[in-house]
Amino acid sequence: MAYNDRETMKILITNDDGIAAPGLAALEQVALELGSVHVVAPSGPLSGCGHRVSTDAPLRAETLAENRHALHGTPADCTRVGLVHLAPDVDWVFSGINCGGNLGVDVFMSGTVAAAREAAWMGRPAIAFSQFRRNRAAIEWTASAGLALRVAQELMSQQLQPGEYWNVNFPDNEDISPSPQIVFCNLEEHALPVNFERIDGHYHYRGAYADRKRTPGSDVDICFSGNIAVTKIRPHHR
Repeated sequence: MAYNDRETMKILITNDDGIAAPGLAALEQVALELGSVHVVAPSGPLSGCGHRVSTDAPLRAETLAENRHALHGTPADCTRVGLVHLAPDVDWVFSGINCGGNLGVDVFMSGTVAAAREAAWMGRPAIAFSQFRRNRAAIEWTASAGLALRVAQELMSQQLQPGEYWNVNFPDNEDISPSPQIVFCNLEEHALPVNFERIDGHYHYRGAYADRKRTPGSDVDICFSGNIAVTKIRPHHR
């Protein structure tokens, strides 16, 4: 489905960082430039929850304002409840903007991406947006929103086949060029660096995300080089 007229476009917004996340607020402002918005996001942060769904317990939705709901469930749950009950007439689903990159194999662990994938499986075009950061410095969300608007306008003009969706990663604020390019690329195939530190009998994850391998031209390489990495994810993507 391609971009419709702004007067009739309806967009569902969700994420995995929770309803109070600044990245969600940034993406909401982007969506408002494109049409009307309905927010259904997790009540709290659920980063890294993957495509977990809730089928053995009731899901409670809190109405915070008109067309704004906090769901006590996962990002994929938010997509499901949003599309089935709370906003069944939306045209697009946006997920993010995630605080941290979702590159390469991250797409299989990310709740942000899972929300977009669930939307695609349910017949809606979707985009997952993530903001890579190299360190703990504060993210300039206004800059991220500007990039997201530019990318959304580009991607919403393109056709997606059933089950396909877009995965978008913005470069770190320190790496970004004055005018970053939108680069269509494949997922990085190398695994994440995994390391643990053992302290008092417990294992603490110490993987260095920014040290991951980067095949030339992959989404990791494009993003780490200061440009916007865009990947079309297909059903059973490898």
